[in-house]
Amino acid sequence: MATEYNRIMVDLETYGTRPGCGILSVGAVFFSASLPEWRGPHFYAPVHRESCKIAGLHEDPSTLAWWEAQGSKARGVWEEIKTAPNLSEVLKSFATWVRTHSAGEAQVWGNGADFDNPILSACYTATGLPQPWGPYNGRCYRTLKALAPAVKLVRTGTHHNALDDAVSQAEHAVRILKHLKGAVA
Repeated sequence: MATEYNRIMVDLETYGTRPGCGILSVGAVFFSASLPEWRGPHFYAPVHRESCKIAGLHEDPSTLAWWEAQGSKARGVWEEIKTAPNLSEVLKSFATWVRTHSAGEAQVWGNGADFDNPILSACYTATGLPQPWGPYNGRCYRTLKALAPAVKLVRTGTHHNALDDAVSQAEHAVRILKHLKGAVA
């Protein structure tokens, strides 16, 4: 059953910083700036590392070194990926989740026009699966943040956990959208 949500904040934990890199995990949450409850259904899935390699996705040594410097809670995803579903299974599950919970065409928001959405899209391409959002429905949370720098991000949960970061970013996006609406009203 679809809800009244059509905006999705996506966060990826990755093995690189450009499209074509593998992903460790996908976190996402539906959000709305106009509903009483801003937060809708959420999605989280770690991805088996070897399946990314089999799909032809790369790993950047500098990103792997960056992961080594992160805290133990953030690095917990490295244990999860050992028994995680393969990349195709995660992408299919994410697509089903989007279709099940979206009211109309989903807008997918990522942190940077050059990061989450293009990397996730490249994963769909690498596996031969269709992405569950339209070609004109990608949105940039980083650009939204730049429009209201006085509205500060408040992190909850574990930094660099895909779901926790998606939730923090979505809550921030809602506050920014409400702020901008008030500024032009």
